[in-house]
Amino acid sequence: MAPDKAQRLVGGYDWKTPTFFKLFMPYCIQRVEVEGRKHAFLPLNRDYAPIGMRRGEHRNYAEMMPTHGVYFSRDPAKLEGVWWTMRGGQLWLYDDSTASRVNYFERLEKLMSRQMEMIA
Repeated sequence: MAPDKAQRLVGGYDWKTPTFFKLFMPYCIQRVEVEGRKHAFLPLNRDYAPIGMRRGEHRNYAEMMPTHGVYFSRDPAKLEGVWWTMRGGQLWLYDDSTASRVNYFERLEKLMSRQMEMIA
């Protein structure tokens, strides 16, 4: 993706006027402890809310797992070439830099092609 297009994906950082990208595209995935399950993650948007939710609309991450969580067959932190940044239980697909969004969709494709159990 061209850098000028990548820069415009997130738009302004005014949380009152979110863009589609900010609300509906994964920003990071948050590890969540779920009894009896390995590799449980909650995909979060740029507001650290579950995908599609605005800031302040989400509850406790563990409470959101039954409707918004994902269980991976293997630890997604070990996937090469997917994460822009990894820290603790959070794996980021992009950050505030334009460079992190230039190949965002390529990295997202690698992630989405992995075997996982989607919770619905």
